[in-house]
Amino acid sequence: MNDIYSKSTFNFSLFTEACELVRITASKNKKIDIIARYLLSLDEDSLYQAVLFFSGRVFSRGSLYILNIGFKTIMQSILEISDLTEEDIAKIHLKHGDMGSIAEYALTKKKTVTLFSYVENQSDSLTLGEIYTQFKKIANQSGPNSNSDKKNILKGLLLRCSPLEAKYLVKIVTNEMRIGSYEGLVEMAIAKAFDKSVESVREALLVSGDVGNVALLSKNDKLQSVTLKPFVPMNFMLADVMFTGDEIFEYFNKPIFCENKYDGIRLQLHKFGHNCKLFSRNLSDISYAFPELVDSALKIREKKIERERNTDTIDIVLDGELIAYKDKKPLPFQELQKRLRKKMITNAILKEIPVQYIVYDILFYENRSVIREDLTARKKLLACLLLGDDNIVIPKSFLVNTGDEINLNFRKSRNEGHEGLILKDPESKYHPGKRGKYWIKLKEELDTIDAVVVKAEYGHGKRAGTLSDYTLAIKGLKLGPNEHNNTLIPNSTDTLRIIGKAYSGLSNSEIDYMTNKLKTLIIKDEGSQLTVKPEIVLEVSFDTIQKSDRHDSGYALRFPRIKNIRYDKNVNDIDDVEKVQKIYQAQFHIKNKINQ
Repeated sequence: MNDIYSKSTFNFSLFTEACELVRITASKNKKIDIIARYLLSLDEDSLYQAVLFFSGRVFSRGSLYILNIGFKTIMQSILEISDLTEEDIAKIHLKHGDMGSIAEYALTKKKTVTLFSYVENQSDSLTLGEIYTQFKKIANQSGPNSNSDKKNILKGLLLRCSPLEAKYLVKIVTNEMRIGSYEGLVEMAIAKAFDKSVESVREALLVSGDVGNVALLSKNDKLQSVTLKPFVPMNFMLADVMFTGDEIFEYFNKPIFCENKYDGIRLQLHKFGHNCKLFSRNLSDISYAFPELVDSALKIREKKIERERNTDTIDIVLDGELIAYKDKKPLPFQELQKRLRKKMITNAILKEIPVQYIVYDILFYENRSVIREDLTARKKLLACLLLGDDNIVIPKSFLVNTGDEINLNFRKSRNEGHEGLILKDPESKYHPGKRGKYWIKLKEELDTIDAVVVKAEYGHGKRAGTLSDYTLAIKGLKLGPNEHNNTLIPNSTDTLRIIGKAYSGLSNSEIDYMTNKLKTLIIKDEGSQLTVKPEIVLEVSFDTIQKSDRHDSGYALRFPRIKNIRYDKNVNDIDDVEKVQKIYQAQFHIKNKINQ
């Protein structure tokens, strides 16, 4: 270790003091200064670990280690080292909304008998390196006794913690840092500490996905060397929204690529050598759910070496959309969700819900990243790929020259069962993680639903103490008045039916209003959840409606978002199951089933 560093600077206590100082500091610039000064005091190992922890991560993206320690295990660890009861913990969690505050309080109530078996042969002061090593030990636990082993390791760490250290240890484990040091501030602190531009740090992070590695590259003046790494997913490029073909073409004012907007999940495919991994929008490895797609990816070759396709391979990273696809038609999104929910993928599932991967971009080709090449060049590289079967397809991408062409293709896409269109600038580079007007999506919003709040839950973090998650209901249906001919009519409020939950779309002031109002409507208080008198009506938008066996309405809203609090409406004005059925049946894939 270099002599300019003091071992005490690597102590976890100094990290937690910096965290707490950031938390109580209002000024954004001062927060950045605090983190930057702290980062400058660290050696390379501790720098890597500290930056991960500041960002609310335990391990870097793409790491082989997964902590996988559950709420129950954390709770049991806290209970066993303190004099708290489960009721005490429930009250603290309701008030503060995170486990870190519970751990902090628990350490003030630590049992007087020290559990020496957990702390023998260890120094009193925890260091960042020791914590990182213990996290790896937790991640390595497997087998029938793994939860108990994880709990004992966590208890050993907690017993060596001060209350403040325990607070931030648990916050890291639960990914609930919430001290204002979200990754954006960490990026700025890295830039300030090592005299780099914020833009260069952010771009490096979007490409590499490893904030710890970006900090090291910044420290060693090697940011320019950052590149996409095999099996480390990159942030996806995002599209902005416009509402008409004329608006889109007027913005670009030149020929632009036109592609279908598919109703599936964004998927990044990494194929290096004879291995392949699939990553979802949230950068999770979901290869297990689609083994046939992995097999198909391993068959990909270059067209120019077709004669050697049995021996040669090509290294690529692809971007595209995964859809459920059967009998040459897209299936509803909920069919794809069934695959994602399955822990074991059987031959029956593969046959029941086949998939297709629609590739529309390439990020890595052979031995180089190509994200800085323009879209036209990237599409030429895609054209060089020889696909092994129909599980992976590269759709036709064509240029449009007018708003009328865009509108015409939008209707065609909708009639084929897709969500709409994506329009792309042919000169656009691939901008990981950024939503800009290089790509524009044109979609058609379905009708909205007026629903009533019947349950409310307390939020977490910044929303702790507020009722911010709402369970919504619509009117059910009943037989009558001519029951002999089974006429269905909307029922009154005595048969409300759950349609789903919504928690996004409201401002802070609206959430405060909802919290105060809902507390006057309590029917049953279950701690973190309240059952309330059905009085508050919300207007909710959504992407699609799907069948559901979880809700007694029989339906669920996909991607619901609260548009308005309908102060002008009461429970008698809410929508009914009949309206939901009509919207559901009007969706292309449902009409297609009905007409078969």
